[in-house]
Amino acid sequence: MAISHNPIFNSAMKTGAEVAKIDQRAVDAEFAKITSIAKMTIEGTAGKVFGLLLILVASATASWLIPAVGALFMPAVFVGLGLALWATFSKKVRPGVIVAYAAVEGVVIGGLSSIFEAQYPGIVQNAVLGTFATAGAMFAAYRFGWIKVNARFTRVMTFALFGYMGFAIINLVVGMIAGNGGVYSSGMAWLAGLVGVVLAAFTLNLDFEAIVVGAREGLPVENEWRAAFGLTATMIWLYMEILRLAAIFNRD
Repeated sequence: MAISHNPIFNSAMKTGAEVAKIDQRAVDAEFAKITSIAKMTIEGTAGKVFGLLLILVASATASWLIPAVGALFMPAVFVGLGLALWATFSKKVRPGVIVAYAAVEGVVIGGLSSIFEAQYPGIVQNAVLGTFATAGAMFAAYRFGWIKVNARFTRVMTFALFGYMGFAIINLVVGMIAGNGGVYSSGMAWLAGLVGVVLAAFTLNLDFEAIVVGAREGLPVENEWRAAFGLTATMIWLYMEILRLAAIFNRD
């Protein structure tokens, strides 16, 4: 049906309608593509955390029981650090790197645990129980709102973590020069160890919040790996801090 007696006007209107139709279809297709992207969920992240912890435990057990694997303890420390930095600062989420990190850190934990266990029998069992008890308590505190992860909490934790990182580097340098463990060889070792445990424990709340916010905002599903990596790394840190604190008390 003609809109006007002017054929040029009619042709222009027809062409415009077709273009609009094509554009609308493209918009609809793009919208459908966006909305069909799999989203991050708490359940999916929890599954990945569980899988990473299984890999970690299996690798740690192998390092504990097989001397040839345990002998790789020191190289694994540097490899694990490199993988952690890669997973943290890579713009792309890399599940393979994260899985490799869990496996390598298992070698580190197994080797370190066997050394401490030889010096203080029973210490590893207590450290494992302490780690999961502390993580459970932090989860309960987060879940029931006893700890509010707001902007102030995040800011305080960020400053505290950077401060602790600076302390750890300085203490390492001093220890290398003095040929000992730095402050961990002094009478204040228990206090430094306790600070490490507290910081690692409260960092878990930041990881819980990252998972909840990511799921609520519907981030792409690959972010489950990034969140799972963060929580797993904090659990490893917490275990090592508890193991060191237990060793300090056993030593004294």
